Amino acid sequence: MENDNVVELDVRPILEGGVDPFNAIMEKLKEIDKSQTLLVINTFEPVPLLNILKTKGYKYTVERPEQGVVYTYLTSDDSVKEQSINELTDSDVDLSFEDLERKYEGKLKTIDVRDLEMPMPMVTILETLEQLNTGEALYVHHKRLPQYLMPELDSRGYNLVEKEIDADNLKLIIFK
Repeated sequence: MENDNVVELDVRPILEGGVDPFNAIMEKLKEIDKSQTLLVINTFEPVPLLNILKTKGYKYTVERPEQGVVYTYLTSDDSVKEQSINELTDSDVDLSFEDLERKYEGKLKTIDVRDLEMPMPMVTILETLEQLNTGEALYVHHKRLPQYLMPELDSRGYNLVEKEIDADNLKLIIFK
């Protein structure tokens, strides 16, 4: 991958502010043209983001120039047919949040990830899902809809239903 025409986006200050940099990265990708490469400077390799961007027609390389710093170079890949994020996350779940609460009553494992720093909410959710028994679901207290998590859940066969309580309080039920 050639990194001649590079536009930098350092997301470390965004993360330090407790905000998910997903929207900032997506906006920057919309601003640059296909001949440019976006360099995302981060503290970790953004694997879920990379999975989303691969399906949206991007290729990437990752470098670790120093301890605790990760450079991710993103360029447009015309050989990949783009899928919308909706294609990745839509499901045929017809049950409401309340219906699912009743369906899984007594079989819901509850976790609260609202006070965890990124990327720990996603890591905690995925690790907890691996521990669920057949017929159980995961009830998550979260600050906002975790964009990076959506394609991971889809690839693992999970469905997600959400209920917004207020601006910083979202309830999720994740189930198969």
